[in-house]
Amino acid sequence: MLGLKHGIINKLTGSYLIAFDQMGKDERQVVDVGLNIKNFTKKVHVPDYVRFIAPAGAANTIYDDFSHNRHARGAKHTRKHWEYSEECF
Repeated sequence: MLGLKHGIINKLTGSYLIAFDQMGKDERQVVDVGLNIKNFTKKVHVPDYVRFIAPAGAANTIYDDFSHNRHARGAKHTRKHWEYSEECF
């Protein structure tokens, strides 16, 4: 929809930390520039903006039982993924 790669959208809608050094401070500064509307680890999200889709029978882990070679999976294989609403975009 926006012409961005899927990984970029995942980073922007989650937590995305940027660390930098600031003059006059000894510690490295960290800023979260993500939208924080979803968090897979905590299994939380903002309803009406994003939802997590897990196919029936999918394992409860981040990785499924299939090889991570996308060419070896077959056309009908569906992985767990985030689905974004029009309001989110």
